[in-house]
Amino acid sequence: MSNRRRIVSNYFLFPILCIVIYFAIIFLAATSVAVFVGEDYMEHEGKIYFLEGILGLGVLITWIMMKKAMGKEIPPMSKGKPVDWIYSVIAALAMLGVAVIYFKLVEKSDSSFVKKALDEYEELMQTTSSTKVDLYLNVFATCFMIPIIEETIFRGMVMEGMLELKHVVAAIVCSSIYFGAMHGQIIQIGYAILAGAMLGMVYYLTKNLDMSILAHAIFNIMGSGIYLIFSISDQTDKVLSYIECAALLPFIGMTVYLVKTRKKRFSEMEEKTDKLAMALPEDQV
Repeated sequence: MSNRRRIVSNYFLFPILCIVIYFAIIFLAATSVAVFVGEDYMEHEGKIYFLEGILGLGVLITWIMMKKAMGKEIPPMSKGKPVDWIYSVIAALAMLGVAVIYFKLVEKSDSSFVKKALDEYEELMQTTSSTKVDLYLNVFATCFMIPIIEETIFRGMVMEGMLELKHVVAAIVCSSIYFGAMHGQIIQIGYAILAGAMLGMVYYLTKNLDMSILAHAIFNIMGSGIYLIFSISDQTDKVLSYIECAALLPFIGMTVYLVKTRKKRFSEMEEKTDKLAMALPEDQV
């Protein structure tokens, strides 16, 4: 395949196909719940998200099994090193800090368009779960299932495909734009692009899908989950906002460090893997 065709395929056709399939899963989940509960299906938001999670994970597991059967590489996943875990947690807090700053700036806008978009966003963010069980399903799916699905799609599939063309910055930026656009609502798109770029950095610098899933899960837990389950006071919210904004400094510092040491870190890991493979009997390699 020519380089131009690979660019078109990896940067446009494949990402769009992934998004279409993801939306088809969301539509199927919503339609299935609507069939069982009727016109008030949006009062069962948690069931929709949970079913979306089950369907999405099923599709991804099938995809991974097919890739393995064909002898193709799957997105890199491992338990990671302590520095990777620390970086992922700090990245999640820093993403929340970026969201705090983003909303402060947006809320200062005098534009009627922006104000209307903010009202739409706030309405969109109101949970419509009608029961406690549905609310818990909502939180579980949003905080644990959706991060696995979205990170596998946008980092493990879309961004990984772009990285094959050896343009790291373009891969991070373009995959984050697709990630942001997928969210649909204009206010959400803005901070989702920024969060997507930071998740892309986590994935690239740790070379580990599990770490970007962890960061995404923490982001959803701290940004949404705890507010749905607990009654968070304004004072507590303010303290959390300060902590999240403060996390931006260590995030920048660790990003610089990991960029500088990435080549050395992974060349050492590959060397250890090669030595282990040589030490094993042929039938175990």
